[in-house]
Amino acid sequence: MSFRVRVLAFVLLATAFSVTASPNPRPSAGQCDRSRLAGRGYIECLEKALHDSDAALTEATRRAHAVIDARSDLAPTQRTRWKNTLDEAQGLFVRFRNFECQNVAPYEGGSRIGSFEERLACLADKNLMRLEELRRRYDAQ
Repeated sequence: MSFRVRVLAFVLLATAFSVTASPNPRPSAGQCDRSRLAGRGYIECLEKALHDSDAALTEATRRAHAVIDARSDLAPTQRTRWKNTLDEAQGLFVRFRNFECQNVAPYEGGSRIGSFEERLACLADKNLMRLEELRRRYDAQ
């Protein structure tokens, strides 16, 4: 099994675990309450949640790099390798997120099968779960 396949399998398992461990499987609902936002307002809220979570993921990755750089117990080559593999894992997460939200999530929308909002909510949800994971792993160090 190639390294990339193992990393992708890990990302899939970690994402599945975070969904089952999370008390709210739809984190975007905390930001965008469909019952309070009608039509375009709900879509705009989801778009903002996606934009904000993308920016937060970029910042979380930057902070993770800073945590890794601060590890004086590691050789420079080890720190570089860690950061590179973290970036590769993040890239695999984005590929998985995009594929799942584009191709699977639209079918999970009930009567709204294929809906744009289901895709947006999925993207924001996956970002928010990944953000929580990165914060748990790197902000505590």
